[in-house]
Amino acid sequence: MDDSRDHEPFPVLPETDEYEALSFLVRNRGERFTPSEIAVHADVKEASATETLYDLLEKNLVEHDQGDYYVNSDRAEDIKSRLESVDAAKRLHETAPDDDIYATTDWEEDLDPS
Repeated sequence: MDDSRDHEPFPVLPETDEYEALSFLVRNRGERFTPSEIAVHADVKEASATETLYDLLEKNLVEHDQGDYYVNSDRAEDIKSRLESVDAAKRLHETAPDDDIYATTDWEEDLDPS
């Protein structure tokens, strides 16, 4: 991925068909799969597999050749890193306390002055 995209949010969210398909293709970099194969191996809804892969193609995350989809081996590590970052952000959000003191107005007054 080029440096200009490093500051843009990653366009794939966890727990989506796009995420599952892309993760599968990254794990199997260098191999090519049909939408049906990806649906089976990546636990993607078969009815939406082609559309999911088209969306990933439009986002420039996968390659397409003669009906098969794959992740370019040169970009696989970068995409893997971005997927891991999205996972980490999701876990952080899920484990954040619900009683966040900073979420209330005048939170500074509740701090211990010492």
